[in-house]
Formats: sequence, C-alpha cells, structure tokens
Amino acid sequence: MTGRQRFITAAGLLISMAVFFNISSCTPSGGSGLKRHDLFTLPLGTLPGELDWFYRDGYRMAGTADIQTRDGLVFISGGGAGKVMVFNSYGDLLTYVYDPVKNPAPALNENGDTNSNVASWPFRKPNAIAACEGGFLVDDGVEQERQVMDSDSGAIFDRVVLRFSREGEYLGHLGREGFGGSPFPYITSIDVRDKGDIVISSRVPGAWMSYWYSREGHPLATVRILESQLPGLEDGGNVAVYAVRPDPVEMVLHIRLDVYPAGSNIPQPRLYDLSISSLEYSDPILLNFNGGNSSTGILPVPPVYLGTTINGNHMMISPEGPDLYRLTLIDPQGRIVQNRRLKVDGSATVYRHFRMQNDGLLTGIFFGPEEASVAWWRMDKLAGNER
Repeated sequence: MTGRQRFITAAGLLISMAVFFNISSCTPSGGSGLKRHDLFTLPLGTLPGELDWFYRDGYRMAGTADIQTRDGLVFISGGGAGKVMVFNSYGDLLTYVYDPVKNPAPALNENGDTNSNVASWPFRKPNAIAACEGGFLVDDGVEQERQVMDSDSGAIFDRVVLRFSREGEYLGHLGREGFGGSPFPYITSIDVRDKGDIVISSRVPGAWMSYWYSREGHPLATVRILESQLPGLEDGGNVAVYAVRPDPVEMVLHIRLDVYPAGSNIPQPRLYDLSISSLEYSDPILLNFNGGNSSTGILPVPPVYLGTTINGNHMMISPEGPDLYRLTLIDPQGRIVQNRRLKVDGSATVYRHFRMQNDGLLTGIFFGPEEASVAWWRMDKLAGNER
C-alpha cells in the first residue's frame, strides 16, 4: 500500500462476544520495588538545558512537557517554553532547538561556538515528541492561514509533525498525506513502531483517528473509530476512551477504555485490540483496579495504559500514594507477568509524565517547584526485551 492512502472507517465493525480475562485471580498480593535510576535534573529557566515552567506569557501556570528515549538518549519537548532538547543519560545537552522569540540565544564558549548542536525554529507550542532512527519527530501547531476546518466533524486541523535530524536540522513536516501534507486534527500521541513506521493518533468530535505511515512517510492506512461504534455499548451503557495506541510490531490498535454498564457509575476497565486489516475487535482483557493505599486515603483507580512492548506485553501503571506507583506487565492473554512498585520524589507534585520505549524501558520526568528530574526503570530487562 506504499504511496497510497487507504482510508478505513470503523463503522459496522464486527464485535465478537466478549470473553473476559479477569486478571485479579493471578495478581500478586505485594510486588517488590523496581530500582530507579536517577539520570539528571533540569533547572527551571529559559537557558539551554533548562525548562521555563512558570510565568510564561504573563501567566503563572504550569506548561507541558513530553519525554522519549532511544539508543540511550533522552528527548524532551518543552511545550510552552518553545524548545526541544536531546541529552545523553548523564544529562549532557547534545542538541538544542529553540524558538528565539521565547528563549535567549545560547552563550558562546571561548572558541566562539557552543558545546551542543544548536538550531533555531519558530515553534508555536511543541507537544508530543517521538524518537526515530537518526532524529526525532515533534508535534507543533501551524499558522492560522494553514489551518483547515473539517466540515464533517467540526474539528480544526491545525497540527503537523516536524521532523529533525539528531543534530537539530529541520527535515520537513509530516501531514495527513505524508511528508509535506496538510495539518492533522489535535494530536494525542506520536508512535514510532519497531521497524520505523510512524503512527499519529488524533481526536476529533465523535471519533478517534489513527494515521499510519511508512518510515519514509508514505501513507499506509487511516482508521476512524467512531464513538457510536465502540465495543461495550451493546448493553446500553456508556464508554470512556483513555488511549488509542498502535502495537509496535503487529498491525493492531490497542484501545484502553472504561465501560459503565447501564445504571452503574463503577467503571469496568478493559483493553481491546482492533485489527487494521479486518477491522474486528478482539475479545477484551478485563483489567483490575490497581493501586490505592488505605493509610493515605488514595483510592484504587483504573490503570493507565503506557503501551505495548515488542513481545506483546501491555504495561499499566496506577498511583498508590504521593511517591509510589504500581507497575504491572500483562501478557496478551491477560495474565500478570510482572508486578512492581516504583518510587518517585514526593515533592515533584507539579507535573509527572511517564513514557515507555518499545522494548519496555520506562522513563519519567517529574517537576517540583524548583527543578525537574529525569529517571528511568529497566523494565525492559524484566520484560525480556533488552537488546
């Protein structure tokens, strides 16, 4: 299908009878801790290697940040700070791409240059970031004259995915028709699959969109998942979707949703697979309420889906307190294969964000009132995906 866009709509999907895999019966009661590897900290500010977290554009409010790792490097987008940075695992700034309107020019060393690869780019508000072979992809907005109003959904298509080399050189943008294409609707995630294929997940009123491309940027498929066609609605209840993400190997979308049966306000968390070729949903995995701590008053919550590893295991995370999380790894049949606790800095309460590599390496960025810290957990070793 290279070079042609295959448009697929999920209307009329064949939904098989649900066979629930209740994982509670095989959930270990405790779960040992997983060692945290603290990598580096980021001061709060506008200089290279810093993130301007507060007092942006006249407002005292927190911004956003995304993080991704690949080949031992850490990629961070600065959201409202208008910058993207690439570090090694020791915290050395290797590449710095910044908006000169929002950030001062980097200082020069005694040789008249900088210690990093530096490039400027007029970012509007970079958000999601994904590392790819030889570089990285960043979700950003477009100027008003390039925005498109979709008459069918009423959505504004105003986001593109910028492509940069690892040294910060701009290599063009990815749009709906491929590289150089028109804008996407609101982007929820960018995923680079194991062989380099790119999947852009977007949200429009009444539907979720999934755009699939080859590593060269040729359109492969477009999937529309309609709210009215979601599994779990058969009995007249409601459904809330929290994640639509591609599998790193198979041509499958993983959909994490909660089903609220008719007359009930207690959700049933589930994970479905949607085949891109047949447009059929799998039988769901019925997930457990994880986390919670009666001593701290933290109630059990449905798990957050972080992604699926290259061997098909699904990673879930739930808070257990101000400085503890429960991390579970579930196989394709719904059985828990790993159950661990993660410790984070309890003072880092402004913003927390986790991101998983395709092999299971888990990275987190944590913002407190004075600095941000970056850490990772070698879940890839436990998942059997270490390379």
